[in-house]
Amino acid sequence: MIDAVNPRVELPAGLVETRAIVLLPGCTLDEAVAPVEVLIEEGLPILSLSPGQRLTPSMLRRVFGRRLLVGTHDLRTPADAQWAVSEQAAFALTLGDDDQLRSELAAAQIPQCPAALTPTEIANAWKQPDAAAVQVVPAGVLGTGYPAQLAALLPDIAVLARGAESVHEVKAWLGAGAVAVCLADRLIGDALHRGDLSALRSRARPIVEATRTRS
Repeated sequence: MIDAVNPRVELPAGLVETRAIVLLPGCTLDEAVAPVEVLIEEGLPILSLSPGQRLTPSMLRRVFGRRLLVGTHDLRTPADAQWAVSEQAAFALTLGDDDQLRSELAAAQIPQCPAALTPTEIANAWKQPDAAAVQVVPAGVLGTGYPAQLAALLPDIAVLARGAESVHEVKAWLGAGAVAVCLADRLIGDALHRGDLSALRSRARPIVEATRTRS
């Protein structure tokens, strides 16, 4: 339940509607422009970047404007949080348990999602008043029966599934009520290295179809 005195910062409406986040690996702006255009056209406009890479959220926003929403992932330290704040990240997928990192993000009203795997870990992560949702990481390791079992045990916790990227896994997590899935290497493939953009479209379309199917 949400604390009425200290309400959680909500995830962006666009993320909740799209139900998918694409985690871009390290690349340059030149490498990213064409694949990102494909992702937007195919219905995957919610992206995430990690700290320390050459591409930043502000760079993408200058090119694509309001056509996309850019957050951050793999934040571990207060310096990472400060980077996310300076880049006006739309959300933050965090790792570790650093109080200052959480405080920096909370002060900037950036919705943050701590990482966990087991029901106990997920319940404890959700107790953090700053948690907008909990990343289940790695979401694919316990099989496609886990999402429904987890939802039965913890029905009131908002979760993001990270590490479950096949269409079957995506359907299992979203069907069990996950807020969104996080997509990465399996979707992106070689698209950032002058790969086949038609193949990227082909990989994206069944994923998007799965996200648009409501139980």
